[in-house]
Amino acid sequence: MVCVRLTSRHRRDRREWATEHVNWRRNEWSNVLFSGESRFSVHPNNRHIFIWRESGSRHNPASVHESVRFGGGGVLVYGSISIDGRTDLYIIRDGPLNARRYSDEILRPIVVPYAAAIGDDLILMDDNCRPHRAKLVEDFLFEEGIVRMEWPASSPYMNPIEHVRDALGR
Repeated sequence: MVCVRLTSRHRRDRREWATEHVNWRRNEWSNVLFSGESRFSVHPNNRHIFIWRESGSRHNPASVHESVRFGGGGVLVYGSISIDGRTDLYIIRDGPLNARRYSDEILRPIVVPYAAAIGDDLILMDDNCRPHRAKLVEDFLFEEGIVRMEWPASSPYMNPIEHVRDALGR
């Protein structure tokens, strides 16, 4: 088993974040737009699936799990949810997501209109991946007046959109 090594600073930052948000009520959480991207493979990576079988049943059809080399293709999808609504799913095409694409294809056409509908109190919760934390994105959010909920580094990703992604993946 592999786990993330936590320093005393990681633990302190996690505690501070939890203390700051422990008493938030529905009206405070209703301003939060939980967002993120997920990659869905047409055929999941089968290298991590273990099949327990009886000795001597290696070629029994019930014990064989078919796979496709290199995953067989997939799609990167963006979506976001709040207590009172959701955005449409957006398929990110033609290569990896970078800061410019995140700003131009997701923030400007999806998050900014949603923020306008919610009002001045919108808080964007995304993760700490590089495209989200780039200076270009920071500047864009500042210009649009969108506040980001800060996550402590190396913290568990408690964004409820993970449950939506899990359901979509299944």
